[in-house]
Amino acid sequence: MLLNANQISNFIKESATSKRAQVGIDLSVKSIQRVDCAFNPNIPVIYKGKTDIPSNLYKDVLATDGFYDLYPSVYSVTFNEGISIPANHTAFVIHRSSLYRIGNIIMSPVWDPGFACDNMNTTLIVNTPMRVEEGARLAQVIFHENYDAEKYDGQWQGLSGATHKEESK
Repeated sequence: MLLNANQISNFIKESATSKRAQVGIDLSVKSIQRVDCAFNPNIPVIYKGKTDIPSNLYKDVLATDGFYDLYPSVYSVTFNEGISIPANHTAFVIHRSSLYRIGNIIMSPVWDPGFACDNMNTTLIVNTPMRVEEGARLAQVIFHENYDAEKYDGQWQGLSGATHKEESK
């Protein structure tokens, strides 16, 4: 069962710029970083039990006059909103229609039962250049009810926003 925005609000730390929609809560931009693997001698490594991400993989995108200018590339977006998922729910972050209409997309992992962090983040794939105002709503979080799922206990638990800046466990 897909939850409505009022039900979801129990599990989201809303910000002044988030907005409740019918079956989700819109997430607003706190910061944007470009994923920069091109000339990085230290590449990410995904092991059987953990992931190591080099601390210099992400490059800050600086806002000019309150806007981020984004060009075709892959970005990490940190949102103003936090999340705390109960044991009987799973969350997904999807792009808002304004991104979809111009050919840009948000790619989200499964947000597992039991996961919590102060500032959510996800991946933005930009195909069409665009300007994004600071605090703009780019994505929406939705929740599904699930049954008998094991709670998340992985290396990213509790890390906020740009988790790539944190040391891997």
